[in-house]
Amino acid sequence: MPRKANVITTCFNEELIRGSSMEQNLQRALNMLDSFSSLQPDLICFPEVFLLSGNDNNNESSKEMTKLTYQALSVQAKKLNSYIIASVHEWIDSKKYIVAWLFDRNGNLAGRYCKYYPTDGEMKRDGITPGKEMPVFETDFGKIGIAICYDIGYPEIWSRLSAMGAELVVWLSAYDGGFPLEAYAWLHAYYVISSVRSNHSKMIDKTGKVMASTSKWAGWSSKTIDLDKQIFHIDNQYDKLLEVQGCLGRKVTIESFSQENIFTIESNDKEWPMERIVSEFKLESYREYHVRSEKAQNESR
Repeated sequence: MPRKANVITTCFNEELIRGSSMEQNLQRALNMLDSFSSLQPDLICFPEVFLLSGNDNNNESSKEMTKLTYQALSVQAKKLNSYIIASVHEWIDSKKYIVAWLFDRNGNLAGRYCKYYPTDGEMKRDGITPGKEMPVFETDFGKIGIAICYDIGYPEIWSRLSAMGAELVVWLSAYDGGFPLEAYAWLHAYYVISSVRSNHSKMIDKTGKVMASTSKWAGWSSKTIDLDKQIFHIDNQYDKLLEVQGCLGRKVTIESFSQENIFTIESNDKEWPMERIVSEFKLESYREYHVRSEKAQNESR
């Protein structure tokens, strides 16, 4: 059965909410969550330390606000039957971290990621302690990795998350991020979802293509993604595109990328999971093609 997940990402446009208090930002998040119920989300994402959005004079959220935010998001996750990822300042063993919480559908804390690469200014000015782990979290729809802001500049994080089986990486930040996010999605063939305190939170496909984005005016974006969607190289498989489409019709979605010489297939029918499609039409995935080619190359050297 296809593993489809309804994902919502948000942005907190600091240009439009200049001067907001932490209380106002928490209420803004709760208002959003109340509006998302009809979308039946599986995952909702909020930006890095979103409580401080638009507040130029405050670089620290209080312990009281952290506790209040935890309680409020926990209640909303259970109410919406959705996973929620959000970032705050948190004190752990008397040390201050920039963390991302992952709440599960029951409102329980399913995981915590501490920013591995805080900036020099965050450490010296704000007293932030770097994290020590890069975990991947199990959800009922797939494996999630989390990165925060300055982590974008360290490719080893993104490679490690891939090696640990991440199928989707959520990047929470104070700025848009841009092209590197698309590059990481393409290099590791996983989805990347960003949530930022600027204009453009994005949902990026396994191919590196931006599927959806927030804007200056709309602070959220919703998209259904399929974690079982596969990438294939066109070599020796060109004739199969029409064959698969002709046999399965709307049961599949096929997209081709001529500049990259690849195509993707996504199943829309529980009777036709990707395993069956690959078997029935004798398809070879992009990664399998590379492994086979490398084997032949090494044997010929």
